Amino acid sequence: MNNASSYALPVIISVLLHALLIGVLAFGWEATQEPPRKSMPKFVQAKLVTVDATVKKKKAPPTVDLIERRQQQKLQRQREAKAQAERRAALERKKKREAEQRKKAEAERKRKAAEEQARKEKERKDKEREEQLEQQRQSAFEEALEDEEELLDARESTQAVMSLAQAIQQRIESVWSQPPSARNGMVTEVRISFVPTGRVVASNITKSSGNAALDRSVLNAVRKVEVFPEVAELARAEPALFEREVRNTQLIFRVEGLRQ
Repeated sequence: MNNASSYALPVIISVLLHALLIGVLAFGWEATQEPPRKSMPKFVQAKLVTVDATVKKKKAPPTVDLIERRQQQKLQRQREAKAQAERRAALERKKKREAEQRKKAEAERKRKAAEEQARKEKERKDKEREEQLEQQRQSAFEEALEDEEELLDARESTQAVMSLAQAIQQRIESVWSQPPSARNGMVTEVRISFVPTGRVVASNITKSSGNAALDRSVLNAVRKVEVFPEVAELARAEPALFEREVRNTQLIFRVEGLRQ
């Protein structure tokens, strides 16, 4: 029953629609008396619906254009991306070249600075070496002069001391009384100590002649003279020489010229 009732309603509606359609067609036929013309609009209407569908189908090309446009846009973006990548690569290459140039310039600057520093250091060392050599030459010259002066002074001092020693010995021998036991060839060495005034403060036999009388005679002669003006004069003129060579004087007395 339910199935029959569900089919009955559409059948009824269909019948009513057909009846209505027939009535409309009949009414239209009677009014115009040109049935063929009355049916044309319906077919035209049907064709219009078909045409609309056709027109809608012809709108597909814009989809193709859109795809092509998208492809072109994609290609354009790819070209732009490629161009941008090339610009970036060119910029990187430029930066790299500039960095290398700066590095080379810095290396060249450092090399020149090092060369300049080395040159200045060499000049400084050469100058120091030359100054040292000059100082050495000057020092050697001054030392040579000093040595020569010292040698001259030593010679003069030696001569002065020898002259003084000879003068002292002559004064002593002038008052020396040799004993009868003295014999030619006998030698007595005596050490005499002076003060800057020329006075004798001590006298000692440093090497005996073997004859005590002869040794005593020499010491007695020294005590007789007692003061030596020559010694005082040299002590005033050259105190250092007096202290070094004269304060303690060694003399040799030899017995000579006796008739045996």
